Amino acid sequence: MDPIYLHLGCGDKKFQGFVNIDLDSPGADMHLDLTKPLPWEQGTVTGIYSEHFFEHVAQNQGIRLLHECRRVLKPGGLVRIAMPDLEYMIGDYVNNRVHPDWARFGMPWTASRCERLNIAMRWWGHQWIYDEEELIRIGKMIGLELVGRCQYGISSDPMMNNREYRESSQLIVEFRKPLRQLSSDANPLVSIVMPAYKATYFKLALESALAQTYQNIEIVVSDDCPNDAIEVITREYGEKDTRIRYLRNPKAGQDIGRSNHCLCLSEAKGEFVKFLNDDDLLAPNCVQRMVTAFAEHPDITLLTSKRQRIDKLGNFLGDITATQLPVSVDSIIDGLSLGTALLSTKINFVGEPSTVMFRKSELDEVKPDFMSVDGQEISWASDVAIYVNLALRGNTIYLTEALSYFRIHEEQGQVVSANIAQAESDRCWEIMRGFWTRHEFNKTP
Repeated sequence: MDPIYLHLGCGDKKFQGFVNIDLDSPGADMHLDLTKPLPWEQGTVTGIYSEHFFEHVAQNQGIRLLHECRRVLKPGGLVRIAMPDLEYMIGDYVNNRVHPDWARFGMPWTASRCERLNIAMRWWGHQWIYDEEELIRIGKMIGLELVGRCQYGISSDPMMNNREYRESSQLIVEFRKPLRQLSSDANPLVSIVMPAYKATYFKLALESALAQTYQNIEIVVSDDCPNDAIEVITREYGEKDTRIRYLRNPKAGQDIGRSNHCLCLSEAKGEFVKFLNDDDLLAPNCVQRMVTAFAEHPDITLLTSKRQRIDKLGNFLGDITATQLPVSVDSIIDGLSLGTALLSTKINFVGEPSTVMFRKSELDEVKPDFMSVDGQEISWASDVAIYVNLALRGNTIYLTEALSYFRIHEEQGQVVSANIAQAESDRCWEIMRGFWTRHEFNKTP
């Protein structure tokens, strides 16, 4: 099939070889409301160009449109955005410069610099003005890779060369949809990371990691234990298996495991990360099933499965609402639908960290750490914070086979700190839900 290129908000400027799209321009090839979902299937569009459109819609609409661009682009596909630059506009004001579009639109030369700034912000229909930092932030937030800030008329895709026609396009940025496809013979390194605190069940958890049928793994044990019990066990097994790596958390005892989880992730060398709590277990085929699923479905950012509840002796326990299957067969769940379901119900059906696997690189841009949302650290329901960030960047696979075992016992943090946890958990859920609804990620097409 011929490559598909989209020109969003084309106005009266039509490009040959593009589908020129505008809401009401008579010359457009398609008349679409670009605040609504784009009518292309996922992964079918080669490139997208837009000049002086994104700043004419509200912030949440621009983010949703950029999210739609990422959805419809093929892996490796390019989106190029040209627009006014807030930093440049502020420079016009500070230095009393006249905007390049001033004469073009017949604005009065006698206007003061304050009037010119207000006209630039409002009269031209601007809803949200971006600078480079903000545009790059939202692009990365919804799962696009930054190609870079570009010069006027020069692109990494020949089809995008010489497309700018407005002098005031001072901010031009290109993003690319990530290439996530694993080759059929790929054997990526998977880091099974174990933020360990209590030794009671640690040996069983470590043995379940060592028993994986998938061999290309490393096991990173980050020790937060107040004594040497975790270290003794790890050293014993490490003498027999060089895939085990031991770390002592330098901040041990200073928080409730947060720094230990962060250390695990930062020290992981694998393309993929598989958390394993010190009291949980992995099924022997867990990592193999998950690597295979990532290979078969390239546009996935999160993979999870059913988890089986067990008691302190390893006996099976019945399901609770959160552990019941959300789907009847192995399924791909749309990222925004996943996040909306999690945050609207406050039921973590995705599972605890031991149930999931993801690419380490997907969370590189989340600050201040990977368990944060909207720039705020999420202390309780921090696993949901991870899933919310990944849901913005792509879809999720849910496997109905139980690939992990979640142990219920009286030493669990949720049990020991139940009273504190409830109040803090409520606060954290509200932070995440507020972020999600503010950007209207919860609004279905």
